[in-house]
Parts: sequence; C-alpha cells; structure tokens
Amino acid sequence: MTGLRYFHLNLKVSIMPRSKQLLLRLFFVIAGALALPGCNNTEITYSYVHPDLAGRDLSGVLVVAVTQQQKARVKFEDDFTRSLARYGVRAVASHTLVPRDGAVADDIIAAATRADLDTILVTRYIGESTEEIYHPGAVYYGVTPVYGGSYYNRFGGYYTHAYEVAYQQPVWTSNVTHTLVSDLYVTSTHEHLWQAVSETLQAGSTEQVRDDAIKGLIGNLKEQGLIN
Repeated sequence: MTGLRYFHLNLKVSIMPRSKQLLLRLFFVIAGALALPGCNNTEITYSYVHPDLAGRDLSGVLVVAVTQQQKARVKFEDDFTRSLARYGVRAVASHTLVPRDGAVADDIIAAATRADLDTILVTRYIGESTEEIYHPGAVYYGVTPVYGGSYYNRFGGYYTHAYEVAYQQPVWTSNVTHTLVSDLYVTSTHEHLWQAVSETLQAGSTEQVRDDAIKGLIGNLKEQGLIN
C-alpha cells in the first residue's frame, strides 16, 4: 500500500514548453496509479487445519458472524455465504435460521443439525488497531535537453535543464487494521477443523474492509484444501 493518495501537491508551474507539459502529465498518471488501493489488503497472520481433514466426508456449512450489530451480522453472513457458493459449497447464513440477537451456541448447533449441515463456520470481529506513519516530503524534477552552440568550443551540443514538477508535502497518515478470527467446527462432535486469523488494512469503506477480509479468508480456505 502506498500513502501517496493522502498527499497534497503544491504545484509551481509556469509557462513551459511541450516537453515539460508532457512530463507533468506523466507524473500525475504515475501518482494516480500508485494511489489506487492494493488488491491484497488482507494478511492471514495465523492458520491451522486439522491433519485428518482430507479424509472427512463433510457436507454443508452454517456461516455465523459474531458481532455487536445485527445489521453487520446479516451483511457479513450473506456476503461470506455467496462467496462460498461460488466454489460449490452448500452454505447457509445463520440469521436465516436463527434470526434473533443473542443466540447461544446450543441454538446454532441445533439449527445446523436441523438443516443437515455438517460444519459450522464462526467468524468473530476482534477489533481494530491504528498505526501512525510519517511520510517525508519530496520534490519531483523533470529534465529536458536544451540545444545550442557552445561559445567556448564552437560546436553544436546540448545540455540538460532540470525544473521542478511538483512538491510533495510531508504528512502523517493513519493505517487502521481490522482483525478477524474464523473457526470451522464439526456440528455433531464440535471438533475444531480449521482456524485463520486475518488482519485487513482499511483502504476504503466498511463494505470494502468486509469484502477484503472475506477474500482473504476464502483464499486461505483454498490454500488449506477446504474448497476447490
């Protein structure tokens, strides 16, 4: 991730030749590309899978999100369920079976049993952390050739002329990271099959954080061989 999108540019631009204008445009194209959010904002910091998982014949998963807000629970479960379904997994959001707040473990297990779901996937939001980062300023220069005769050697030549394109002010930025823990259990025996701890850098809205976290968890499920 780059912090360039936080910077404010003070431009010192005067009337300039076409070559300088082209270089200035190129600077903004590069800066704009660097400012785009990265594709991998989630890091899996810990992952565990049961060594005998490959030999299990399990079908169906109840997706559970443990949050303080019912709206956040519903949205996370629905998005995670849809993501799993794209890989052929028979997934059911728990709020469709246990809609009320404050459901306990026995309620979730009973719902999964009635729906004939062999596993329960529970994701908990642990919290967020903030890291302050200092970005020093910088001056960007362009160089253009200037042609003409040399008065001391009397032959044609050129030399280069440097000019300031833009000034990047020093700034402080804050990186906010959200931590989730996901666990997969066997419905009938409560056996622990898989766990992943994810840290997602907030690069946009709450929706973007949720999508990035789910992508990271799905990626780990694939790496561990739980989904194809």
